[in-house]
Amino acid sequence: MSLQFYHYLHLIGLILVFIGFGGLFSSEGAKKAMMWHGIGLVISIVSGFGMLAKLGIMGTMPVWAWIKIGLWLVLGFLPVLAKRRVIAAPLVVLIAAIAGAGLAYLGYFKPAF
Repeated sequence: MSLQFYHYLHLIGLILVFIGFGGLFSSEGAKKAMMWHGIGLVISIVSGFGMLAKLGIMGTMPVWAWIKIGLWLVLGFLPVLAKRRVIAAPLVVLIAAIAGAGLAYLGYFKPAF
């Protein structure tokens, strides 16, 4: 598969993750929201590793890729914190938005650390 295909899948996965966040805070359908959130996480991680392989940097992953994996874990764990009311819903949304912006920055600019 081409790099563009992996990139497109990656974006679709992230859209599904944020759709899951939106549905989590609605009055109905939190279970389906978490389903979309999980599917989006799987699509984004698989396509992300596919892109790394296509770029030929899978063996020696750069620091920005490790940071993206960490932010992916944050996005995956935030709904748990929200459902258990460890963090207030508005703060979860803010953290998710900041993590998403960080993911976009790292993926687009690929800075050297």
